[in-house]
Amino acid sequence: MPNFRFAHQGHATAAFQLGSMLAWLPGLLLLPLLLTAADLPSPSGKLLEEAWYLVQLDQEAVGSWRMTVRETPGTDPSKSAFLVSQELELVLQRYGSTIRLKQEVSNLEDNKGRVEALTLKQGQNGKVLVQIEGKRDAEDPDRMLFRDGAGKELSPQTWSGSVLGLRAREQLPEKRNLQAGESARILGHEPLINQVVGLTVTMLPPEKLAVGGESVELVRVDWKPKLLREAAVELGSTSWWLDAEHKVVRRKMQLDGLGAVVLTKSTPEAVRLALRETKGKDLGEASLIPLDRPVPNIKQARRVIYRLRPKGEGNLFDIAGPNPIAEDLRQQARLMPDGSIEIAVLAGKKPDRVVGAADAPREFYGTSKFIDTDHPKVRQVAAMAGGLDGDCWTAATRLERFVQRNLKPDSAAPLASVSEFLGSWRGDCRHAALTLAALCRASNMPARTAFGLLYVQKSGSGGTKPYLGFHAWTEVWIDGQWVGLDGTQGMGKISAGHLKICDHSWDKVDNLAPLAPVQKLVGKLTGEVVRVDVGD
Repeated sequence: MPNFRFAHQGHATAAFQLGSMLAWLPGLLLLPLLLTAADLPSPSGKLLEEAWYLVQLDQEAVGSWRMTVRETPGTDPSKSAFLVSQELELVLQRYGSTIRLKQEVSNLEDNKGRVEALTLKQGQNGKVLVQIEGKRDAEDPDRMLFRDGAGKELSPQTWSGSVLGLRAREQLPEKRNLQAGESARILGHEPLINQVVGLTVTMLPPEKLAVGGESVELVRVDWKPKLLREAAVELGSTSWWLDAEHKVVRRKMQLDGLGAVVLTKSTPEAVRLALRETKGKDLGEASLIPLDRPVPNIKQARRVIYRLRPKGEGNLFDIAGPNPIAEDLRQQARLMPDGSIEIAVLAGKKPDRVVGAADAPREFYGTSKFIDTDHPKVRQVAAMAGGLDGDCWTAATRLERFVQRNLKPDSAAPLASVSEFLGSWRGDCRHAALTLAALCRASNMPARTAFGLLYVQKSGSGGTKPYLGFHAWTEVWIDGQWVGLDGTQGMGKISAGHLKICDHSWDKVDNLAPLAPVQKLVGKLTGEVVRVDVGD
């Protein structure tokens, strides 16, 4: 367990949303589900199976899930195969803006369930954000070759003929005649992390559930994934409920930042009717952490001590792992006997001048998918905004004000590369954090993004109340110190209302994994303001 402590002095080192989960989640919040899929050509082949499910979040209809199985020629045209497709569509809100998400997972499998090819497509509001295609290597069946939607080759992966496809997994409990209390272990492919994972399926005793207004006895099947190599995102368990014909009539999964998502078998007409009037659950509002009292003049506070605790039993380590809260010269934390965590947060300030300070690692200078520093447009905007003029601190704060003046708030904007974002300037705190980091790097200043919580006050029917909500900002390396700047506020510093959970360089990253640590916490905490210090 970490050695938590308080720092009572020191300066700021700089260092939410499915906007993703994902991020959501604070990233949409942050989730990979924030990504939606492209329109597909009509699939060919004989339709063998089709099933529709209504998707509910907290018993509120938020989308549809459709599974189809078609008989089609395999990679060997002389043999038949099965094209299995699972399409998820969600309609959600984020602080009043509508987010339409779509994800399609499909695979081509032979009559033994062995996967020959696969695809993942994700998108938001009609824009494709992720597209991956994989195909078994004809010369080496133990390799799966991948490419993105533009045809660019991605790193191949070790494969196995034991990896079972989507259709084979649906049929596994019946084919293996699993009884209550029995388990089986298989290999499967998890598209959200694009990895082969271990899967343990366990049959549980029948239980009574309400389906279609009637009490029905169903057999529960639990699927528990196991990572075979490190991944930035943890995978949750999934449960199925089977009817007497071994058909899945209900599915339930836990998604970080969303909670329990339930899929109930239905018909296309019933699904459309249920979704006709829905506006979608507001994940931004649901992710807010209520505080017991307000902090007067938060931007002038020198230090604020917060206490965070899970809504249920346990502690933050149970939810988020061994290092749930970042610690640095600006922010320190300690575990309390009741399982809560106290976090002392100092307001940021101008960095002290340090002669001969160490340089930052190269990853904080580089270019990547989202922070595309080398793009000509990014470098042009950085120079135009004055990023190359004056000392580093003056240039960095100038760039911060430039981002703040130009940002056009839009909670529904998909996360994109900085060069693409600069075409519209429409986005939220995530876009601002990435953009300020890119402009700083293009001005020869190392930078990274920080993700965490921001003190906010929101008005409602019960009056104005204080909360902590997901937020993103930027950290710049100046004189050997990480210094926080916020492109949504333009204050030349961050306040004691910026509670940091994690940071990331985005080096070699092409997904929303950097937001995962925040995603684990949103919607699961309550907070208290323990102490507020003002003055020097």
